[in-house]
Amino acid sequence: MAKEAFREGQAQNLKLELLRKVHLFEDLSEEELKDALRYMQVRDFRKNEYLFFEEEGEPGVYILVEGLIKLLKETHDARIVIVRLVYPGDIFGWIEWGRKAPRNTYTAKAMLESKTLYISNKDFINLSIKHPAVAIKMTCEATSTLLHSYETLKSIAGGKVEERIAKVLLEIADRIGKKYEDVIVIDAPLTRLDIAEMTGTTVETTIRVMSKWKKQGIINAERGYIEILKRRELEKLAV
Repeated sequence: MAKEAFREGQAQNLKLELLRKVHLFEDLSEEELKDALRYMQVRDFRKNEYLFFEEEGEPGVYILVEGLIKLLKETHDARIVIVRLVYPGDIFGWIEWGRKAPRNTYTAKAMLESKTLYISNKDFINLSIKHPAVAIKMTCEATSTLLHSYETLKSIAGGKVEERIAKVLLEIADRIGKKYEDVIVIDAPLTRLDIAEMTGTTVETTIRVMSKWKKQGIINAERGYIEILKRRELEKLAV
């Protein structure tokens, strides 16, 4: 009994520590945080592990605490599009209420070792009843990311290839880039295929564009990381 209580206490402390890292919950008191924890599970995923597959995932909400995750969608012509990248602090997943279920979902895959807090569909509804302010904040955050996804799809449909790739690199730089003097380093395993799938173009086109920028000294791209050397030049291309 003592060992079980100790382990349970350790698990609660871990969840509390993770929850404190998420900006959505920064306004909650200690007691509110501890109560919200009752509805959450810690789920860890290895690099390249799938969290769930399109049309097979169960309803529920994930909050990414550590790592990087990509959300994938297969098109009618069997192409893969990255709908968006999920960064620490972001919410993804979906909730069903009664017969209101989404017709289309997506696949989620971890790009790095990732740690999430998961709330099942049932527990999210219970959390919403007990802590409506938390549910509203999470819903607003989810709405914001959904609108951003619409903007991404709009850009893919109408923007020039160089513009789309520049926008994607700038967004990633703003979210997870580390600045060293005038250089921004994106230390993530982003392949040319990933960037192609995020911008609705081919790998060959992505390689050609990024190789040109590398020769122009705008970026430096190696396996496992990308350096943005001239941000202003990249911003001009994104307009």
